[in-house]
Amino acid sequence: MQKFMNGFVKGVYTVLLVSIFAFITYYSISNLVTGNYLSNSKLMIVAIVYYILIILALVLLAKITSKKIFFMIVTGMAILVRIGWLIKVPTAPSSDFQMMHHAAILATQGDLSFLKESYFQSWPYQLGFVYFQALIIKIFGQNVLILQIINILLNCGIAFVGYKIINLHFKEITGRIVYTLLLFYPAYIYMTGVLTNQFLATFLIYLAIYLYLKHDQLWVKATAGVLLALGNMMRPLGILLIIALVCFEITKWLLAPDRKNILKLLGRVTTSVLAYFLMLFLVNSALQVTHLSVYPLENRNPTWKFVLGLNDETVGSYSATDLSLMNRYPLGAKRDKMGKEIIKERIQDKPKLVNLMFNKSKKMWTVRDDALMWGMADNVKLSLKIKNWLNAVQFLFYIFIVANALLAVFKWRETWTDGYLLKLMIIGYFMVHLLIEIQSRYRFFIVPAFIMLAAIGWVTVYEKIHSRQANDKKTLKEDIVIR
Repeated sequence: MQKFMNGFVKGVYTVLLVSIFAFITYYSISNLVTGNYLSNSKLMIVAIVYYILIILALVLLAKITSKKIFFMIVTGMAILVRIGWLIKVPTAPSSDFQMMHHAAILATQGDLSFLKESYFQSWPYQLGFVYFQALIIKIFGQNVLILQIINILLNCGIAFVGYKIINLHFKEITGRIVYTLLLFYPAYIYMTGVLTNQFLATFLIYLAIYLYLKHDQLWVKATAGVLLALGNMMRPLGILLIIALVCFEITKWLLAPDRKNILKLLGRVTTSVLAYFLMLFLVNSALQVTHLSVYPLENRNPTWKFVLGLNDETVGSYSATDLSLMNRYPLGAKRDKMGKEIIKERIQDKPKLVNLMFNKSKKMWTVRDDALMWGMADNVKLSLKIKNWLNAVQFLFYIFIVANALLAVFKWRETWTDGYLLKLMIIGYFMVHLLIEIQSRYRFFIVPAFIMLAAIGWVTVYEKIHSRQANDKKTLKEDIVIR
């Protein structure tokens, strides 16, 4: 029975992940071929040279014996690249990011009038990042460059946490590949100047994951829950991670040869969950008592993301028509009722719904990231030629990652049960975007998990080639001796 259960659980995870990564890889390559990338030979040469340089760099990293030297070289180069990017592409705040930055400036002046704006009335969860920016502005002044430099530091932090997570169970070289790919992932570089909440939220959540996987002490599990809550205050992803943690512990229990430790399992995950909700309660109470927020840091327009996500005309993206329709009703029961009616109507036609989900997945996961568009903003002017080169580099890099992640699914080390948390995150994040609004920049959060799998896949291929070469040399020597 235990053997059957192990095979069933591992089979379900493998089928889901292979389906996801095969889908992304196939249609990404298809979009590369059918797009205008291959028609421009110079463009492709630049992108392919960059691609080869990354592979050579990864091979050379394996030769550096000193960790200190490795981190100094890679981190130094990554910071220089980003500083160069900020000089060449001085991105000004735009769209939602401009609104949050302006609110942060007002907050430092004691002006909380922005709390009455419909944006913060609908989505008070955005206030977490507003007050984070306000704290930085209060300490260092209003220069946008300070917040952009913090983005650089947070990106380094994300890369280092990714390195630590994968090194819990894999060789040093695997961690180095994760660190390098996360620092030189083009979309992250392009977003350096954007005052997005994604860098901070991603760092906090992956740090929580590392602590949760690293230590079994209950106080560490509680700390992980607190970090998840703080990450959720920057970007509302916490509930997805809480569900992933619960499913992860259940998966470990199902795969365990001895299932008598159910109480220990429940104690671990319950500690994190309680710490998560307690932290949210305390922060929300503090903000409301001090009048820094009228409402808890939550979504007061809960149907909106689903209304957009189920819009067939925009393929799950933003719709001005939907906004106009929903704005006819005030926030609260009436708007929620209208949203539910729209959702109910849009899920009636099941074949149409399935087709929408398929097209949404292609749009979300298999086209080039729009990070460059956000990085350019309205004040930055680059030639179309350079933009095309940058987009081609980003797209090839992305395909490299998902293709190697697909290999990792097939070659996963069965003893690494902690890896099921990453698997659950990827599966859950993919599935939730079948229903809610999509933008390609929303990939940002899950990219570290993709890259961790890609590193495993790449090392697997590298070791296989290296092992075959060693075997060939051994066979040749034996053949010479025999003769």
